[in-house]
Amino acid sequence: MQGDGAGYELDLEEVDAFAEAAHQGQERRPGAPYVDHVRAVRRILEEEFPEPVDDVTLAIALLHDVLEECDVHPTILLERWGKEVQEGVTLLSSRLRALGIERSPAVYWSGIRRGPRSVRLVKSADRIHNIRETLQHPREDLREKYVDETSRELLPILRDAREVWMVERLEELVERLDA
Repeated sequence: MQGDGAGYELDLEEVDAFAEAAHQGQERRPGAPYVDHVRAVRRILEEEFPEPVDDVTLAIALLHDVLEECDVHPTILLERWGKEVQEGVTLLSSRLRALGIERSPAVYWSGIRRGPRSVRLVKSADRIHNIRETLQHPREDLREKYVDETSRELLPILRDAREVWMVERLEELVERLDA
């Protein structure tokens, strides 16, 4: 399937292999390979979200942490998968590790709000997985962050965008996390 119409071939198996190689040796929690997280985000969009999700969005889901957590330069994403994927992943990155750039929370959340729907869907699925993982493996610092940030930043963006399914899932998860 074509990426953004600019001749970039979007092979999700290749994107997955890139994400796995980029996150090689990283763990989310003891014994859990980091790549399991990005694959879980993809699965939420493919298997739980009630609308079909295009391959660009699924590629962004698989790559959403490579700029923040790995030494991957944004140009690599642009060259391999095109502008739409590269820009989506960049908007989802509060830090561009390879460039030594940290973005302020205001700039980050503004990008989520103003960016394409794919960015909001991936951010929502990412947060769904993060909260589910925190419910299974409690960490007080993450619990507080996810309750506050989801309620203050993400849910208003999703309500404005009329992403009802994502709002309902996240409200329920925040309520469980805050209990």
